[in-house]
Amino acid sequence: MELKKLAESWVVVILALIIFWPVGLILLYLKLRNNSKNKFSFSGITKISIGVCSVFFGLIGTATEIDEPTGEVGLTIVMVSIFLAIGAVLIYFGTKNIKEGKIYEKIGNLINFQEVESIEEIAKKLKITEEKAKEYISKAISLGICNNEIEYKNNKIIYKKKAQEQAEKKKHERTVKCECCGGINHINDTEVKACEYCGMELMINN
Repeated sequence: MELKKLAESWVVVILALIIFWPVGLILLYLKLRNNSKNKFSFSGITKISIGVCSVFFGLIGTATEIDEPTGEVGLTIVMVSIFLAIGAVLIYFGTKNIKEGKIYEKIGNLINFQEVESIEEIAKKLKITEEKAKEYISKAISLGICNNEIEYKNNKIIYKKKAQEQAEKKKHERTVKCECCGGINHINDTEVKACEYCGMELMINN
């Protein structure tokens, strides 16, 4: 096994956190960075991990003071409280980051692959309000998770490529009356020009 892979294995990371936590945190950072799907999940997992370590040290401090009193109860309480508070805050924001990461991942899938246009539909799939969906989609675009313009007025997403294709197709749309049977045909002048009613060739005046 390569040295780098060994250093980033979960066994080594956990042992490092127990034996010498500063090195353990660095190894944990490298491990999570390489395995992270997006920066939100990575940031969240990192914060939670550091938060758990902080809470752990706070509890260790409490247990140590109970087992071997130092006489400085006030200082111990302050230090323990700081560790516990920092840990709780990091865990809270870390959890929030992970939830956001999952939302952005779903948005990227809905927009980039499924090409869902309705913001209402996206909001339902994400189980959030439409206003929240717009905020997340707007940020997803700014972060480069998806590259599409949003038309808020019509409450839908406009896909540039699709819009260009539709505009190009519209240029070639024609309504032609068949000279043979009088049928009205809606055609594209780049396609075969035959009457859909009688099959006769349609005469298109440019």
